[in-house]
Amino acid sequence: MATSTGTISTSAGPLDVATLVNQLISVESKSRLTPLKNKESSFNTLISAYGSLKNAFTSYQSALKTLTAASFSAQKTTLSNAGTGTNLTTDPFTADTNTDESTKVLAQKLQSAGFTAGQTFNAGDSVAIKVGTNQPTFITLQANATLAGVRDAINAAKAGVTASITTDGSGDHLVLESNTGDTANTIRITANNSLSSLAYDPSSNVSSTVTQIQAPRDASKAAAGKYNIAVNQLAQAVKVSSAGIAPGSTFDNGVLAIKTGNGSTAIIQPKTNSLAGVRDAINASDAGVNASIVNDGTNDHLVLTAKDAGSANTLRVTGTGNFAAFNFDPSGTITTTGVATNQTYSSGSLALQVGSKSFTINPTDLDGSGAIGLNDVMKAINDANTGVTASITNDGSKDHLVLTPTGTDAVKLTGAGDYSDLAGSTMGQLAKAQDAKLTVDGVTVTITSNKVTNVISGVTLNLSKVTTSADNFSLSINNDTSGLSTAANTFVTAYNTLAKAVANLTKQTPSTTKGQASTGSPLASESSVLALMGQVRNTMLGALGDNGATNLSQIGISFQKDGTLALDATKLTNAANKDFDGITQLFTSATNGVVPKLQKLMDGILGESGVLASKTKGLQDSLKIVTDQQTAANARLQDLKDTYTNQFNRLNVTLATMQSRQSYLTQQLAKLSKSS
Repeated sequence: MATSTGTISTSAGPLDVATLVNQLISVESKSRLTPLKNKESSFNTLISAYGSLKNAFTSYQSALKTLTAASFSAQKTTLSNAGTGTNLTTDPFTADTNTDESTKVLAQKLQSAGFTAGQTFNAGDSVAIKVGTNQPTFITLQANATLAGVRDAINAAKAGVTASITTDGSGDHLVLESNTGDTANTIRITANNSLSSLAYDPSSNVSSTVTQIQAPRDASKAAAGKYNIAVNQLAQAVKVSSAGIAPGSTFDNGVLAIKTGNGSTAIIQPKTNSLAGVRDAINASDAGVNASIVNDGTNDHLVLTAKDAGSANTLRVTGTGNFAAFNFDPSGTITTTGVATNQTYSSGSLALQVGSKSFTINPTDLDGSGAIGLNDVMKAINDANTGVTASITNDGSKDHLVLTPTGTDAVKLTGAGDYSDLAGSTMGQLAKAQDAKLTVDGVTVTITSNKVTNVISGVTLNLSKVTTSADNFSLSINNDTSGLSTAANTFVTAYNTLAKAVANLTKQTPSTTKGQASTGSPLASESSVLALMGQVRNTMLGALGDNGATNLSQIGISFQKDGTLALDATKLTNAANKDFDGITQLFTSATNGVVPKLQKLMDGILGESGVLASKTKGLQDSLKIVTDQQTAANARLQDLKDTYTNQFNRLNVTLATMQSRQSYLTQQLAKLSKSS
């Protein structure tokens, strides 16, 4: 009879080997695996709980990021008209506070002296960069490097600055810009050997070739007050339209050039000879205009609109050949070729087209000189009432006929015979390039845009209509205590949400049964969690504001018995009425404001090397050890199961043999008994 090996059991015997082995292994498993499984469950519970804790802190961090300086320094604007003007049904302008560039925080920017291209800096040389009150970051070159290598080493070191390179006539310059704005985050640099010229410390007596090209600046806000404002003219971009062009017309010869403002002239090269091809080529160019096609029901018109408004952004379009239909001079006039001052006309024709209307001009000797001269042509055009005013200008040697449209229609003059030199065209001017003009407290302001910045510090005016002499508009800017209250409520709510989440993760529930242990949440015994919340509370309880002499309780924000915050709205409003700017600084000061301090604390807690990351990694490492131990224990149990199975299989075979022999002996004894 064959015996079983390994986990294969036999039933050839009195023993149930499989059941017996399983019972023995079950006992072994409870003593060896159960404690490890309990540890695994405990670690998984803690990891999950710390994940929930991290989510709570991350949500708090996100809420803090919404609380900008503008949140606590909100202002409201009021526009009123004390005049008698009644022509305006809507306000002539709106005002946005604290959107002016002059109120924005700026980061410091430094620039080195020029280095020659390819200059090498030696391996082992180093720089140390310190930003604000942070610890300095040391960067050592691991190998010889160009200026680009120095830049890359600085950026890789995450020293709190961004390095770049600019090039001019004096060479390549290393530029360092602080990653964080305001005056609290200035840059200090120490350097040695081949990098020594990068040293910068304005408090030192040692001169430096590194210069500051952008000074750091703290965020500010608009000054409260009342401003009298009149809008005399709106800025607009020049807009012109061609005369009607029959659909299907082609542009097979000539040159089209467009120049806007002081920009360079763009030569337009259409890919197709259709009007649509001309439009597309203009839009694809850097001509500074947007082109479109408008159909009047019969003919197409090419419409050009300058991208930028302002009187300086004039438009000049020069076309030859087929493109002559798109000529436009910044003056909006047509100036014909010069002719001699005694030029006379005896034969030929002169035709004038203004918009969709055509006129035949028939000059006569109106001045009685005995011949038809340019002066007679001018008078004939003016007497025809065509919507064009004619005049004559002299360039010092020759006379020129000048046509000035009185409306917005395109104009074309065509001369034949003796009048052949009197020809020209212009697109109609639908809108003239002009600046916005306004007065602020009697001071005249001219600006190229209807978005007016830097006139009233911290205020952007959005002009929409012209006021009249009978209007008397005033803009009042006041601190918005309601906006401050909203921000303060957000601050309190964000903390309370965090505090409640942490309380649920750390609460202890006393047992109601005598002698039975209390139950606790997953993090109830984690002292590190309580320490983190202690840091948050201590940050809020400290002296705050620029002068470090204010605290949250003085403005109505205090801790309750349950660990949450409460806001006394009346106390906050009263404090704001007394010192609005002081409260703003208490919350947002770059050096000692509670929100920036909490944001910095959250960055540390949630950072890659922060408490939560370190704790979670430690738990994950411990969990791996336990799972490895379980794997090893399972392997040992399997080996033990094989051993037991083999042993009991052999015992089963032995017992089966003994049973067989016993049966045989019993039979033989029975036979002996009968024969005697």
